[in-house]
Amino acid sequence: MAEMASDFEIRKKGLSILFKNLGEVDAIRFLSQITYEKRDYLKLQEELFEGMRAEDIYKKAKEYFEKKEQERV
Repeated sequence: MAEMASDFEIRKKGLSILFKNLGEVDAIRFLSQITYEKRDYLKLQEELFEGMRAEDIYKKAKEYFEKKEQERV
């Protein structure tokens, strides 16, 4: 029977695979998306969008994604 890998070994292998296949930046972006952090998302939403209408939020999001798209080209 094969010996079970330690948690450290599994993390090391997993990170190696991520970095090899995604590159450093995208691997870090991926990890940040799955990292659990306890937050009060309703409070965060209130702070981020305080005083803004839905149209304002949409406009800012659209401008952001258009800018990002132009940076990729």
